[in-house]
Amino acid sequence: MSAIDIALYGIIAVFVGVLVLWFLFYAFSGQDKPPSNLTEETLKRLIGSTGRATSDITESSGTVVVTSEEFSAKTSEGLIQKGTLVKIRETEGLVLLVEKA
Repeated sequence: MSAIDIALYGIIAVFVGVLVLWFLFYAFSGQDKPPSNLTEETLKRLIGSTGRATSDITESSGTVVVTSEEFSAKTSEGLIQKGTLVKIRETEGLVLLVEKA
């Protein structure tokens, strides 16, 4: 083996080692998905939009899909069943308040 071969193997080993360390750090850092830029301001832009309930929505919990993204939602109308079209009425923190469309 020449000195060039040894150097090349060393560079490859370092590169692979860095990739493995990066993967282990990411896998065990407690993040299961990339950070979100979801804020109350971005949710306010959805007011007036129409979405679809992806779970039953009650006065305390539920989920809706609006613009191909899933959001937490609740309603003051009792129960909105999964699959129903909903209209975003307002926001409460990071939760959408919805009504039947």
